[in-house]
Amino acid sequence: MFIRSLFILIAASGLLLGSLSLTAAPKFVPGINDLPLMPGLALRSDAPVVFDTPGGRIVEVFAEGRIPKARIRAFYGSTLPELGWKPYAASQFQRDKELLKIEITEAANGTTMVRYSVVPKGQ
Repeated sequence: MFIRSLFILIAASGLLLGSLSLTAAPKFVPGINDLPLMPGLALRSDAPVVFDTPGGRIVEVFAEGRIPKARIRAFYGSTLPELGWKPYAASQFQRDKELLKIEITEAANGTTMVRYSVVPKGQ
């Protein structure tokens, strides 16, 4: 009886730990509030560039992965409005006085580079 109970406890613990890893918190792009990093993209090792100016801040961050350009656009097109970013122009979103630009470039080797930049609106 004891061994059976121990086996059930170990199995239940394994299931619980496995489900916790599936619901891990999403990663966010450093330096840009409420900008999720799409699963499958990895931040480049260069540190984010952040400048404070009298008109607002300027941020630039790069990520890369093997995800088609269309999927990246669709992800951010559906996710960002839920986080308060309003579509502004093609691959651009506005929130408060900031403009977020997402530039996506596909390389011949299949890698996709994403450049996130935030500038004060009007610059």
